[in-house]
Amino acid sequence: MYNQQDTLKFSVLISTYNRAESIIKCLESLVNQNYPKEDYEVIVLNNNSKDNTETAVEKFIKEHKDTNIRYYFVPRAGQVYARQIGILAAKNEILSFTDDDAILMPDWIKEIANVFNLNKKAVGVAGKIEIKWDETPPDWIRDYETQLGKLNYGDEILYKKGLYMNAGNLSIKKEVLIEVGGFNPEMVGEWLIGDGETGLWLRLKNRGYLIGWAPKALMLHCQIAKKNATIDDIKRRFINNGICKPYNIYAIDKGGAFALFKNMLKAMRNGIYWQYRKAGNLIRGRKKGVYEAMFKSAYHFAQVRYTLKLFTDKEFRRAITREDWIVKNYKTPVAAL
Repeated sequence: MYNQQDTLKFSVLISTYNRAESIIKCLESLVNQNYPKEDYEVIVLNNNSKDNTETAVEKFIKEHKDTNIRYYFVPRAGQVYARQIGILAAKNEILSFTDDDAILMPDWIKEIANVFNLNKKAVGVAGKIEIKWDETPPDWIRDYETQLGKLNYGDEILYKKGLYMNAGNLSIKKEVLIEVGGFNPEMVGEWLIGDGETGLWLRLKNRGYLIGWAPKALMLHCQIAKKNATIDDIKRRFINNGICKPYNIYAIDKGGAFALFKNMLKAMRNGIYWQYRKAGNLIRGRKKGVYEAMFKSAYHFAQVRYTLKLFTDKEFRRAITREDWIVKNYKTPVAAL
């Protein structure tokens, strides 16, 4: 049984876009948590979905009145803005973020709470993420499951300053998240603007905050083999990771044009190097090496393209430096729509 003195209160935030079927599976795993119902709430943030997400979620809420589930429609494109609404609407001290294609184990909240309680200095807790495929994927994808969110620091609880937390299984004290400004922007409309959870992680790391690891707080990240176990999808993820570097140089570190140009030249050199490696592996018939070289060259060349866009597109530069994504602790509570 829980000691009331040690029972933390959680707000679980899920942003969703066009995943009506999977968000219901996620919610089913949350209403079945081994944690007191009065000590957690679930906040669904519909980021302008075009499918039947709203109807499905509202029906689910009516059928599960024993769990505190709140729903918000966020018309502005961009996950960072959906999270912003959720952070401000949350009523509890710990914010737990997960994905709309996640299945959380019954002890998920309980295990996160345990890691927080074992060390009061911890401001955040990372949980284990495993990939759940809908069918057997090709063997090569196993080397790249970290690109799909897989996270594993071992089977023992640990605490470390600067430990990386994947936003699919990330819990943090609300006051700390607001203090550091929340997540960086990611996709906004058709533009990939920034580095999302990576930006949050860097701010926490630079401040020396202690992060805990909850190996038993397991999230299964559901993936579709025909969609996610493909060269195009993994390449896309390497590209997304690549743009984080020039984004941070320009928008976060304020490094200026010279630092951007210097990084672009280095990225161009590395991209060419990996293209040569790809050719060599093709000649030798090393399929695994071809994939590695292909993805790493995409990572570096993405930085070149992103930097050129910064140099040539004034509107893009303005969008990156606008900073309306920063979370501020407004006193007026956000009402459910």
